[in-house]
Amino acid sequence: MECLDLQGKVCPFVLFYTKKKLETIPCGEKLEVITDDPTAKETISGWCKSHRHEILDISAADRHLKIIILKK
Repeated sequence: MECLDLQGKVCPFVLFYTKKKLETIPCGEKLEVITDDPTAKETISGWCKSHRHEILDISAADRHLKIIILKK
C-alpha cells in the first residue's frame, strides 16, 4: 500500500496531491492518505465517490485522519 503524508497541507491541496498520487498507482492498489485537515474527510470522500474509487476506511487519531482509498 502506498502512503501519502499530507500533514500541514489544507484542501484543495490535500485533494490535489491525492489525485496526483492515485494517477501513479495501478487499479486495485490502495492508497493511505494521512492529513490533519478535517475538511479532507468530506472532500476526498466526495471526489472518490464521483470518480468511482472506494473509501475503505477513515480513522481519526489525535488530530490526524487516515483515509484508505482503493483505486478502481
